Amino acid sequence: MMNFEEFKGKAVESIRDFLPESFASADVTIQNVVKNNDTVLSGLLIRKDDVNIAPTIYLEDFYKDYTDGKGFGDIMKDIARMRMAHDVTKDVDTSMFQDLEKVKGKIFPKLINAEMNKEYLSDKPHTIKEDLAVVYAIDLGERGDGRISTMINNQMMEYYNLSTDELHDIALDNLSKMDIQFRTMRDVLIDMMFPDGMREDDPMMAMLPPEEEKPSMYVLTANNMLNGAMALLDQKTMDDISQKLGGDFIVLPSSIHESILLPLNEEYDKHTLESLVRDVNASTVAPEARLSDHVYIYDSVEKELVLADKMAERLQQREEARKDAKTTDRSEKKPERERVSMKKKLAEKKAEVAKNAECRDLIPAKKMEMALG
Repeated sequence: MMNFEEFKGKAVESIRDFLPESFASADVTIQNVVKNNDTVLSGLLIRKDDVNIAPTIYLEDFYKDYTDGKGFGDIMKDIARMRMAHDVTKDVDTSMFQDLEKVKGKIFPKLINAEMNKEYLSDKPHTIKEDLAVVYAIDLGERGDGRISTMINNQMMEYYNLSTDELHDIALDNLSKMDIQFRTMRDVLIDMMFPDGMREDDPMMAMLPPEEEKPSMYVLTANNMLNGAMALLDQKTMDDISQKLGGDFIVLPSSIHESILLPLNEEYDKHTLESLVRDVNASTVAPEARLSDHVYIYDSVEKELVLADKMAERLQQREEARKDAKTTDRSEKKPERERVSMKKKLAEKKAEVAKNAECRDLIPAKKMEMALG
Protein backbone atom coordinates (compact mmCIF):
# COMPACT_ATOMS: atom_id res chain seq x y z
CA MET A 1 0.00 0.00 0.00
CA MET A 2 1.26 3.47 -0.89
CA ASN A 3 1.87 6.09 1.76
CA PHE A 4 0.33 9.54 1.24
CA GLU A 5 3.39 11.01 -0.49
CA GLU A 6 3.51 8.10 -2.93
CA PHE A 7 -0.24 8.38 -3.49
CA LYS A 8 0.08 12.09 -4.39
CA GLY A 9 2.95 11.42 -6.79
CA LYS A 10 1.10 8.67 -8.60
CA ALA A 11 -2.04 10.83 -8.82
CA VAL A 12 -0.05 13.56 -10.62
CA GLU A 13 1.36 11.00 -13.06
CA SER A 14 -1.92 9.19 -13.72
CA ILE A 15 -4.81 11.69 -13.71
CA ARG A 16 -4.48 12.75 -17.38
CA ASP A 17 -5.27 9.16 -18.40
CA PHE A 18 -8.73 9.57 -16.86
CA LEU A 19 -9.54 12.98 -18.36
CA PRO A 20 -10.71 13.98 -21.87
CA GLU A 21 -8.26 14.85 -24.63
CA SER A 22 -8.67 18.57 -23.89
CA PHE A 23 -6.60 17.99 -20.74
CA ALA A 24 -3.73 16.25 -22.51
CA SER A 25 -1.41 19.24 -22.10
CA ALA A 26 -2.79 20.42 -18.74
CA ASP A 27 -0.33 21.38 -16.05
CA VAL A 28 -0.79 19.03 -13.07
CA THR A 29 0.77 19.97 -9.73
CA ILE A 30 0.38 19.48 -5.99
CA GLN A 31 -0.01 22.64 -3.90
CA ASN A 32 -0.07 22.78 -0.12
CA VAL A 33 -2.86 25.10 0.99
CA VAL A 34 -3.30 26.63 4.44
CA LYS A 35 -7.00 26.32 5.17
CA ASN A 36 -9.16 27.29 8.12
CA ASN A 37 -7.67 26.51 11.54
CA ASP A 38 -4.19 26.48 10.00
CA THR A 39 -4.97 23.08 8.50
CA VAL A 40 -2.56 22.35 5.64
CA LEU A 41 -4.13 20.29 2.85
CA SER A 42 -2.62 18.84 -0.30
CA GLY A 43 -4.41 20.20 -3.33
CA LEU A 44 -4.26 18.70 -6.82
CA LEU A 45 -4.35 21.43 -9.49
CA ILE A 46 -5.13 20.48 -13.09
CA ARG A 47 -4.76 23.70 -15.03
CA LYS A 48 -5.44 24.02 -18.76
CA ASP A 49 -3.10 26.14 -20.87
CA ASP A 50 -5.78 28.59 -22.00
CA VAL A 51 -7.45 29.28 -18.63
CA ASN A 52 -5.88 31.15 -15.69
CA ILE A 53 -7.96 29.52 -12.95
CA ALA A 54 -8.57 25.94 -11.85
CA PRO A 55 -10.32 24.25 -8.92
CA THR A 56 -8.20 22.80 -6.13
CA ILE A 57 -9.03 19.16 -5.41
CA TYR A 58 -7.89 18.14 -1.94
CA LEU A 59 -6.52 14.62 -1.78
CA GLU A 60 -6.79 13.74 1.92
CA ASP A 61 -10.28 12.25 1.67
CA PHE A 62 -9.38 10.38 -1.51
CA TYR A 63 -6.37 8.86 0.25
CA LYS A 64 -8.64 7.73 3.08
CA ASP A 65 -10.82 5.98 0.48
CA TYR A 66 -7.65 4.28 -0.77
CA THR A 67 -6.60 3.09 2.70
CA ASP A 68 -10.15 1.86 3.26
CA GLY A 69 -9.73 -0.45 0.27
CA LYS A 70 -11.03 1.47 -2.75
CA GLY A 71 -9.07 0.84 -5.94
CA PHE A 72 -6.65 3.52 -7.14
CA GLY A 73 -8.20 3.55 -10.64
CA ASP A 74 -11.68 4.12 -9.22
CA ILE A 75 -10.34 6.98 -7.13
CA MET A 76 -8.77 8.58 -10.22
CA LYS A 77 -12.15 8.34 -11.96
CA ASP A 78 -13.75 10.13 -9.00
CA ILE A 79 -11.15 12.90 -9.17
CA ALA A 80 -11.59 13.23 -12.93
CA ARG A 81 -15.38 13.53 -12.53
CA MET A 82 -14.93 16.20 -9.89
CA ARG A 83 -12.52 18.15 -12.11
CA MET A 84 -14.91 18.02 -15.04
CA ALA A 85 -17.85 19.06 -12.87
CA HIS A 86 -15.91 22.20 -11.87
CA ASP A 87 -14.41 22.93 -15.27
CA VAL A 88 -13.76 26.59 -16.02
CA THR A 89 -13.81 27.63 -19.65
CA LYS A 90 -12.79 31.28 -19.47
CA ASP A 91 -10.25 33.41 -17.68
CA VAL A 92 -11.02 35.39 -14.57
CA ASP A 93 -10.20 39.10 -14.93
CA THR A 94 -7.57 39.37 -12.19
CA SER A 95 -7.21 43.12 -12.73
CA MET A 96 -10.58 43.53 -11.02
CA PHE A 97 -8.97 42.60 -7.70
CA GLN A 98 -7.11 45.92 -7.78
CA ASP A 99 -10.24 48.01 -8.35
CA LEU A 100 -12.42 48.51 -5.29
CA GLU A 101 -15.43 49.68 -7.31
CA LYS A 102 -15.44 46.42 -9.28
CA VAL A 103 -15.39 44.19 -6.21
CA LYS A 104 -17.15 46.31 -3.57
CA GLY A 105 -20.55 44.63 -4.03
CA LYS A 106 -18.96 41.15 -3.98
CA ILE A 107 -17.13 41.41 -0.63
CA PHE A 108 -18.50 39.21 2.14
CA PRO A 109 -17.33 38.25 5.66
CA LYS A 110 -16.29 34.85 6.95
CA LEU A 111 -16.20 33.90 10.61
CA ILE A 112 -13.30 31.71 11.79
CA ASN A 113 -11.45 30.91 15.01
CA ALA A 114 -8.73 33.46 15.83
CA GLU A 115 -6.51 31.31 18.04
CA MET A 116 -6.43 28.38 15.61
CA ASN A 117 -5.68 30.61 12.59
CA LYS A 118 -2.63 32.64 13.57
CA GLU A 119 -0.68 31.77 10.43
CA TYR A 120 -3.72 32.10 8.18
CA LEU A 121 -4.50 35.56 9.56
CA SER A 122 -0.93 36.86 9.33
CA ASP A 123 -1.33 38.32 5.82
CA LYS A 124 -5.05 39.18 5.92
CA PRO A 125 -7.08 42.09 7.31
CA HIS A 126 -9.34 40.83 10.07
CA THR A 127 -11.57 41.95 12.92
CA ILE A 128 -11.52 40.19 16.29
CA LYS A 129 -14.85 39.28 17.92
CA GLU A 130 -14.22 37.51 21.23
CA ASP A 131 -12.10 34.44 20.32
CA LEU A 132 -13.28 34.60 16.70
CA ALA A 133 -11.96 36.52 13.70
CA VAL A 134 -13.86 38.05 10.80
CA VAL A 135 -11.99 37.77 7.49
CA TYR A 136 -13.11 39.01 4.10
CA ALA A 137 -13.47 37.42 0.67
CA ILE A 138 -14.59 38.34 -2.84
CA ASP A 139 -17.33 36.22 -4.37
CA LEU A 140 -16.45 35.35 -7.97
CA GLY A 141 -19.76 33.65 -8.64
CA GLU A 142 -20.54 30.30 -10.21
CA ARG A 143 -17.75 28.52 -12.06
CA GLY A 144 -18.65 25.10 -13.39
CA ASP A 145 -20.54 23.15 -10.72
CA GLY A 146 -19.51 25.29 -7.77
CA ARG A 147 -18.87 28.74 -6.36
CA ILE A 148 -15.47 30.43 -6.34
CA SER A 149 -14.15 33.12 -4.04
CA THR A 150 -10.80 34.63 -3.17
CA MET A 151 -9.60 35.98 0.16
CA ILE A 152 -8.66 39.63 0.58
CA ASN A 153 -5.07 39.99 1.74
CA ASN A 154 -2.95 42.92 2.94
CA GLN A 155 -1.54 43.59 -0.52
CA MET A 156 -5.04 44.02 -1.94
CA MET A 157 -5.87 46.42 0.88
CA GLU A 158 -3.10 48.69 -0.36
CA TYR A 159 -4.83 48.88 -3.74
CA TYR A 160 -8.15 49.67 -2.09
CA ASN A 161 -6.74 52.30 0.29
CA LEU A 162 -9.22 51.11 2.92
CA SER A 163 -9.05 50.67 6.67
CA THR A 164 -10.13 47.33 8.12
CA ASP A 165 -13.10 49.05 9.76
CA GLU A 166 -14.25 50.39 6.37
CA LEU A 167 -13.81 46.94 4.80
CA HIS A 168 -15.81 45.41 7.66
CA ASP A 169 -18.69 47.85 7.11
CA ILE A 170 -18.77 47.04 3.37
CA ALA A 171 -18.86 43.30 4.07
CA LEU A 172 -21.66 43.62 6.64
CA ASP A 173 -23.71 45.77 4.28
CA ASN A 174 -23.44 43.05 1.61
CA LEU A 175 -24.24 40.37 4.22
CA SER A 176 -27.51 42.13 5.05
CA LYS A 177 -28.63 41.53 1.44
CA MET A 178 -27.79 37.81 1.48
CA ASP A 179 -30.16 34.91 2.03
CA ILE A 180 -30.03 34.28 5.79
CA GLN A 181 -31.94 31.27 7.08
CA PHE A 182 -33.23 30.79 10.63
CA ARG A 183 -35.15 27.53 10.95
CA THR A 184 -36.01 24.91 13.51
CA MET A 185 -33.67 21.93 13.72
CA ARG A 186 -36.62 19.69 12.83
CA ASP A 187 -37.22 21.56 9.55
CA VAL A 188 -33.53 21.33 8.66
CA LEU A 189 -33.50 17.59 9.32
CA ILE A 190 -36.62 17.12 7.19
CA ASP A 191 -34.89 18.83 4.24
CA MET A 192 -31.80 16.66 4.70
CA MET A 193 -33.64 13.37 5.14
CA PHE A 194 -36.36 13.96 2.56
CA PRO A 195 -34.88 16.04 -0.29
CA ASP A 196 -37.68 14.90 -2.59
CA GLY A 197 -40.45 15.67 -0.11
CA MET A 198 -41.61 14.12 3.15
CA ARG A 199 -43.97 11.13 3.22
CA GLU A 200 -45.85 10.34 6.41
CA ASP A 201 -45.53 6.57 5.82
CA ASP A 202 -41.75 6.72 5.42
CA PRO A 203 -40.07 4.69 8.24
CA MET A 204 -37.44 7.43 8.57
CA MET A 205 -40.17 9.67 10.02
CA ALA A 206 -39.57 7.88 13.34
CA MET A 207 -36.05 9.36 13.44
CA LEU A 208 -37.34 12.94 13.51
CA PRO A 209 -37.65 14.78 16.82
CA PRO A 210 -41.26 15.44 17.84
CA GLU A 211 -42.84 18.67 16.65
CA GLU A 212 -42.83 21.26 19.44
CA GLU A 213 -45.16 24.17 20.09
CA LYS A 214 -42.13 26.15 21.26
CA PRO A 215 -39.08 24.70 19.46
CA SER A 216 -36.01 24.22 21.64
CA MET A 217 -33.36 24.19 18.91
CA TYR A 218 -32.79 26.27 15.78
CA VAL A 219 -30.22 26.45 12.97
CA LEU A 220 -28.85 29.75 11.67
CA THR A 221 -26.93 29.91 8.40
CA ALA A 222 -26.46 31.95 5.24
CA ASN A 223 -25.36 31.65 1.64
CA ASN A 224 -26.80 28.14 1.23
CA MET A 225 -24.81 26.88 4.24
CA LEU A 226 -21.45 27.90 2.74
CA ASN A 227 -19.51 29.86 5.40
CA GLY A 228 -22.96 30.41 6.90
CA ALA A 229 -21.70 31.19 10.43
CA MET A 230 -21.27 34.74 9.13
CA ALA A 231 -25.02 35.16 9.74
CA LEU A 232 -24.09 35.75 13.40
CA LEU A 233 -22.64 39.09 12.27
CA ASP A 234 -25.91 40.47 10.89
CA GLN A 235 -27.33 42.78 13.54
CA LYS A 236 -30.92 42.84 12.29
CA THR A 237 -31.05 39.05 12.14
CA MET A 238 -29.73 38.71 15.69
CA ASP A 239 -32.17 41.30 17.03
CA ASP A 240 -35.10 39.62 15.25
CA ILE A 241 -34.11 36.26 16.75
CA SER A 242 -33.77 37.86 20.18
CA GLN A 243 -37.29 39.19 19.91
CA LYS A 244 -38.60 35.81 18.78
CA LEU A 245 -36.82 33.87 21.54
CA GLY A 246 -37.60 36.38 24.29
CA GLY A 247 -34.27 38.11 24.91
CA ASP A 248 -30.82 36.57 25.38
CA PHE A 249 -30.16 33.26 23.63
CA ILE A 250 -27.47 30.57 23.44
CA VAL A 251 -25.25 30.07 20.37
CA LEU A 252 -23.46 26.76 19.80
CA PRO A 253 -20.77 26.99 17.07
CA SER A 254 -21.66 23.97 14.96
CA SER A 255 -19.07 24.82 12.26
CA ILE A 256 -17.96 27.69 10.03
CA HIS A 257 -21.05 26.90 7.96
CA GLU A 258 -23.88 27.08 10.51
CA SER A 259 -24.73 27.73 14.17
CA ILE A 260 -27.19 26.09 16.55
CA LEU A 261 -29.32 28.44 18.66
CA LEU A 262 -31.18 27.65 21.87
CA PRO A 263 -33.53 29.79 23.97
CA LEU A 264 -31.89 30.77 27.27
CA ASN A 265 -33.69 29.37 30.33
CA GLU A 266 -33.04 28.44 33.95
CA GLU A 267 -31.89 24.95 32.93
CA TYR A 268 -28.93 26.36 31.00
CA ASP A 269 -25.66 24.62 31.93
CA LYS A 270 -22.60 26.08 30.21
CA HIS A 271 -20.29 23.20 31.15
CA THR A 272 -22.60 20.54 29.74
CA LEU A 273 -23.07 22.47 26.49
CA GLU A 274 -19.33 23.13 26.05
CA SER A 275 -18.63 19.44 26.59
CA LEU A 276 -21.21 18.65 23.91
CA VAL A 277 -19.64 21.14 21.46
CA ARG A 278 -16.16 19.70 22.02
CA ASP A 279 -17.37 16.13 21.54
CA VAL A 280 -19.22 16.96 18.31
CA ASN A 281 -16.24 18.92 16.95
CA ALA A 282 -13.87 16.05 17.67
CA SER A 283 -16.10 13.31 16.27
CA THR A 284 -18.08 14.75 13.35
CA VAL A 285 -16.68 18.13 12.20
CA ALA A 286 -13.73 18.25 9.80
CA PRO A 287 -10.73 20.09 11.34
CA GLU A 288 -10.86 22.81 8.68
CA ALA A 289 -14.57 23.42 9.35
CA ARG A 290 -14.41 23.87 13.13
CA LEU A 291 -15.37 27.28 14.46
CA SER A 292 -14.94 27.06 18.25
CA ASP A 293 -15.22 24.78 21.27
CA HIS A 294 -16.89 27.53 23.31
CA VAL A 295 -20.49 28.46 24.05
CA TYR A 296 -21.73 32.00 23.36
CA ILE A 297 -24.66 34.10 24.50
CA TYR A 298 -26.29 36.88 22.52
CA ASP A 299 -26.56 39.81 24.92
CA SER A 300 -29.83 41.48 23.95
CA VAL A 301 -29.03 44.52 26.12
CA GLU A 302 -25.59 45.29 24.65
CA LYS A 303 -26.65 43.78 21.30
CA GLU A 304 -23.56 41.63 20.80
CA LEU A 305 -22.37 38.04 20.86
CA VAL A 306 -20.19 37.24 23.88
CA LEU A 307 -18.56 34.21 25.43
CA ALA A 308 -20.76 32.52 28.01
CA ASP A 309 -18.21 33.22 30.78
CA LYS A 310 -18.25 36.93 30.00
CA MET A 311 -22.04 36.96 29.93
CA ALA A 312 -22.13 35.37 33.39
CA GLU A 313 -19.90 38.19 34.65
CA ARG A 314 -22.14 40.78 33.03
CA LEU A 315 -25.27 39.32 34.61
CA GLN A 316 -23.58 39.31 38.01
CA GLN A 317 -22.52 42.94 37.58
CA ARG A 318 -26.05 43.91 36.55
CA GLU A 319 -27.51 42.14 39.57
CA GLU A 320 -25.07 43.91 41.87
CA ALA A 321 -25.86 47.23 40.21
CA ARG A 322 -29.58 46.54 40.67
CA LYS A 323 -29.06 45.81 44.37
CA ASP A 324 -26.92 48.94 44.78
CA ALA A 325 -29.58 51.02 43.07
CA LYS A 326 -32.23 49.57 45.38
CA THR A 327 -30.10 50.33 48.45
CA THR A 328 -29.40 53.85 47.21
CA ASP A 329 -33.09 54.34 46.58
CA ARG A 330 -33.88 53.38 50.18
CA SER A 331 -31.15 55.71 51.48
CA GLU A 332 -32.50 58.61 49.49
CA LYS A 333 -36.04 58.04 50.75
CA LYS A 334 -35.03 57.72 54.41
CA PRO A 335 -34.20 61.44 55.02
CA GLU A 336 -37.58 62.38 53.59
CA ARG A 337 -39.32 60.00 55.97
CA GLU A 338 -37.23 61.39 58.78
CA ARG A 339 -38.19 64.94 57.80
CA VAL A 340 -41.86 63.96 57.76
CA SER A 341 -41.49 62.27 61.14
CA MET A 342 -39.67 65.26 62.64
CA LYS A 343 -42.28 67.62 61.25
CA LYS A 344 -44.97 65.54 62.86
CA LYS A 345 -43.14 65.48 66.19
CA LEU A 346 -42.65 69.25 66.09
CA ALA A 347 -46.34 69.74 65.41
CA GLU A 348 -47.21 67.45 68.32
CA LYS A 349 -44.75 69.29 70.57
CA LYS A 350 -46.23 72.66 69.61
CA ALA A 351 -49.69 71.37 70.37
CA GLU A 352 -48.48 70.10 73.75
CA VAL A 353 -46.83 73.44 74.57
CA ALA A 354 -49.95 75.35 73.53
CA LYS A 355 -52.08 73.07 75.73
CA ASN A 356 -49.79 73.60 78.70
CA ALA A 357 -49.94 77.36 78.12
CA GLU A 358 -53.73 77.23 78.28
CA CYS A 359 -53.58 75.26 81.48
CA ARG A 360 -51.25 77.82 83.07
CA ASP A 361 -53.67 80.62 82.19
CA LEU A 362 -56.37 78.83 84.24
CA ILE A 363 -54.21 78.44 87.42
CA PRO A 364 -54.51 81.31 90.00
CA ALA A 365 -51.43 83.48 90.24
CA LYS A 366 -51.06 82.86 93.97
CA LYS A 367 -50.90 79.16 93.49
CA MET A 368 -48.47 79.73 90.73
CA GLU A 369 -46.30 81.86 92.97
CA MET A 370 -46.51 79.24 95.66
CA ALA A 371 -45.48 76.68 93.13
CA LEU A 372 -42.64 78.89 92.07
CA GLY A 373 -41.65 79.56 95.60
